[in-house]
Amino acid sequence: MGMVDNTAPAPFPPETISQPSTTAPPWYTRPRLEALWQDNISRKEKVTTAEAVADFMRDMKRISDRQFPMWLDRLKSHIEDSDLPFLQKREIIEKNDLELYFYCAIVAVEAIKVFKLFDRAPADEIMSDINDQIDIVLGRESRAASDLVFDMLRTVKRSQYEEMLKPHDQVMKWIIRLIDLDSMPETRNISNDIVFRQEMAEPLAFCYVHWWLGFKETRRLAPVY
Repeated sequence: MGMVDNTAPAPFPPETISQPSTTAPPWYTRPRLEALWQDNISRKEKVTTAEAVADFMRDMKRISDRQFPMWLDRLKSHIEDSDLPFLQKREIIEKNDLELYFYCAIVAVEAIKVFKLFDRAPADEIMSDINDQIDIVLGRESRAASDLVFDMLRTVKRSQYEEMLKPHDQVMKWIIRLIDLDSMPETRNISNDIVFRQEMAEPLAFCYVHWWLGFKETRRLAPVY
C-alpha cells in the first residue's frame, strides 16, 4: 500500500448553489411602501364632494371675516386720499358689496388649486358643488356670488397659462374694475399704482391656507360616477 502524502492541500469544498430568498422583503422596498401608502389611504375618512365643499365654504367664510376688516380699512384710506368729491367717496363704499367681493376672491384663489390636485371628474364635481352652495352659505337667493367667483376663476386659470400675475393680484384687478376705480379720472392713478395693488392684494395673500391640499392629505373623496 502506498504512502499518504500529508503535505498535499486539502480539496476545496463543493460550491453551494445560491437559493432564492423566501423571506419577506425588507420594509424599505418599494412594494412595502406602496402597501403602507394604500393602507393609509384606506383609513382616511371618505366624504362626498358636496360635504367637502360645505366644509371648504365655511372655513373660507371664517377666514374672510377675519381678514376683511383690515382690507376694507386699507381701501377706505386710499379712496379718502383720492381727488373724488366726498359724496362719491361715500358712494363707492356704500353701493358696492365689498364683503362679497372679498369672500369670492378668497374662494377663487383657493378653488383654482383643485384642478392640479384632483382628476377631471372630481374636480368638475367640486366646482359644481361650489356653484350650488356659495350663495346659500352667504344667505343669498340670487346668483351674484356664484357668477362672480366663476368669473374670477376663469381669469385666474387663464393667467396661469399665460404666466402673468399671481392669483391674488388677478382677483384684486377684478375688484378694482367692480368698484370702477379704473374708470374714474380721479381714481385712475390709484388703480394703476403698483403700491396700491400690492397693499390691497396682501390681505388676500394672507388667506392662503392650501385648504384642498390639506383635505387630500387627511381625507378622500367618494367616487364620482
